[in-house]
Amino acid sequence: MKILKAVLFLIITSHAHGAESFIYGGPTGGTDIQNAFLPPAAGFYGALIAGMATGDRYYGDNGRIEHGVTINSNAGVAAVGLLYVYPFRIMGGSVGSSLMQDYLYGGIRANGVAQTFSGVGDMYSDILVWSKHIDDAGAGPTGVTIKVAYSMIFPTGKYNESALHSPGSNTFFYIPNVAITYLGRKDFLGDGLELDGHLFFNIPSENHADGYQSGTVADVDYAVSERFGRWQLGLAGYYAWQLGGDSENGQFVPPNGRHFSSAALGPVIAYDIPSLRANVKFKALLPVYTRNGLKTTTAYFVLSKAFK
Repeated sequence: MKILKAVLFLIITSHAHGAESFIYGGPTGGTDIQNAFLPPAAGFYGALIAGMATGDRYYGDNGRIEHGVTINSNAGVAAVGLLYVYPFRIMGGSVGSSLMQDYLYGGIRANGVAQTFSGVGDMYSDILVWSKHIDDAGAGPTGVTIKVAYSMIFPTGKYNESALHSPGSNTFFYIPNVAITYLGRKDFLGDGLELDGHLFFNIPSENHADGYQSGTVADVDYAVSERFGRWQLGLAGYYAWQLGGDSENGQFVPPNGRHFSSAALGPVIAYDIPSLRANVKFKALLPVYTRNGLKTTTAYFVLSKAFK
């Protein structure tokens, strides 16, 4: 059971997978377009997220299918997020904080062992975010925006050490991260090109229930998109790789610390609704590469709205 749990653990919060668990990226659904921005006005902003993940192939240390593992997993997530932008600036930049809580459900079957799961997941928080726009020679909203943040995942979710999968990880994650967004001027395709990049370092604590220590995972989220009036269309993706090996009770987990890596790419589309001060977005991510993990296809729908 312990080996199955380590091999087959699937989480879709923070587009995360794991062996006790690999967590990479930011809030539920990851980041993509407009990822360095904070809203321009102080106040509260909310988001509702619905997502799914499905996978049926496990890839080993050589990046190839492990034919000795038979697996099928389907999971869903519903999440609510709240952002507050403070009514002051620091060094000319906006400042904010956020919380996100999700609920996970689904089923997994591995080598003849089946389990369903449901429950509250771990809480994600951007403890403090700083974002600053650098004007493009007075050309309005175009130019570069940079964002620096310190985020965390708190082990508040439902956890069961003996289960194949638990919604919670029983682990703290410390996540320094930095993002950049470039908005171009109007071009022959539409209202302007947008380039986004977001780098996370996900540093886990030890799971004291079983002595498992996951290695730090770095993750780059990115997007290339074009704006067309209220619409924004493009491609989004990520590449995550583990910097240090996993250990259990002080011993490296075979093979060689079970270093994890994963990459995915897919379409993203968003639409602004000014009359409601809202935005809707859909993103699908198709697996490109996986090492020591379950190759999964994910999709997310996000509704964001200003409250003030």
